[in-house]
Amino acid sequence: MEFRERLKFLRENYLVKGKKLTQTQLASILGYGYTAISNYESGRNEPSIRDLKKIADFFNVSLDYLLCNTDDPTRAGEKNELYEKLCLYSKAQQSYILKIIDDIENYRKSI
Repeated sequence: MEFRERLKFLRENYLVKGKKLTQTQLASILGYGYTAISNYESGRNEPSIRDLKKIADFFNVSLDYLLCNTDDPTRAGEKNELYEKLCLYSKAQQSYILKIIDDIENYRKSI
């Protein structure tokens, strides 16, 4: 696997309100132009070190994972129990779990 494939995998498995994160949405979140993620995923461009860090931070993965040096997404010394548990479920189940989390966040904001 290469960086471009890993980025696409992360983006497509990151759900926003039960839907895959689009290239345009990710670019906007990271403060990039709307074609930046498309160019990264197609291999036309490669991100700078600063941008790699920004992407890794957004997805909460290590740079080694993002650069395909390891298949372990956790950062050194950090165990992401929630991520590991969420990965055990199907995409449909993940959507349901994320909806529950959204409901909890909305409830917390209302009190």
